[in-house]
Amino acid sequence: MSGPSVEYFPSGTDALLTVSIGEMRFTSGDICILAIAVIAAALSALNLGRIAQSEGRQKRLLEVLRRDPGFCSKPLSTPQMPWYQSLGATVAATRVIGTAAQEKLLEALLAAGIKGHGHLAALLTAKLFSAILSVPLCWLVLEWRHFFVGASLIRLAMLLGAAVLGWRAPDVLLSRLAARRRTRLETGIPDALDLLVICAEAGLSLDHAIEQVSRALRSSNPEVAEEFASTAAEMRVSTLRDQAFDNLARRAGVESLRGIVAALNQSVKFGTPLSGALRAVATEMRTERMVRFEERAARLPVLLTMPLMTFILPSLMIVIGTPLALRISDMLARGP
Repeated sequence: MSGPSVEYFPSGTDALLTVSIGEMRFTSGDICILAIAVIAAALSALNLGRIAQSEGRQKRLLEVLRRDPGFCSKPLSTPQMPWYQSLGATVAATRVIGTAAQEKLLEALLAAGIKGHGHLAALLTAKLFSAILSVPLCWLVLEWRHFFVGASLIRLAMLLGAAVLGWRAPDVLLSRLAARRRTRLETGIPDALDLLVICAEAGLSLDHAIEQVSRALRSSNPEVAEEFASTAAEMRVSTLRDQAFDNLARRAGVESLRGIVAALNQSVKFGTPLSGALRAVATEMRTERMVRFEERAARLPVLLTMPLMTFILPSLMIVIGTPLALRISDMLARGP
């Protein structure tokens, strides 16, 4: 493969600049499209980095609320929105994305552990740049591999499909982050439940018990600690405890946590003993986990059938049949 070369073709008053890399030739228009793609990729990477930094700011805000409950009542100056949030807010204001779709995106952000309405605007900006970037990348692949040369309608359909896939790519990333976070929450909820039972039996109030659980799990399971810290902060600034518990279940999206929330709501509304209700939830949760483990163990023989037939049985037949085949060939070679 030859190295890159630059050619300049003057043609009257116009001039054509062509860059050749092997069999690929790029005109000045192609170079402009690639430059736009590179700029869009850089802006998308910067925007995703901003989203990651904002999650750290959310955790620091929870620490401030934990130390100073009256922090929210202090007058604050309205900050200027960053450019990526302004662009996302503009996209949301155009009503290209409906209110229901925006609510779903907010729920996806909450499930992934990213909180705040400003993050919705940042997500819309990331989706926009991802869709813009996917079009020149798809065109570059088509030109590089010489796919559908001359078929303009097929190429246009593929470019539109690439834009749609680019628009959906951040949603796929969010769903994976949410699934990973949900797994970590399910892992840490039994420990949180045991700590709640211990705190309730020790005589702590519900507010102090939730705060103690958030402190105790901060190093072992930060996701559960963050959710309980958010709930404790809501309980300090609001008198509606049941609403704070419902928000906890909605943010986490874990089925086992809904039982804990139901027990907490029952204890707050009817004054039932908290430790007894939590112990009943813990017993039910352990039973459900044992049932799930038994179901997984029952599926193992079915799942192992194909690997056994594909890998184990051929090897076993070779080990058993090779000596027999050698003896038969030896007997045939010797003759009667």
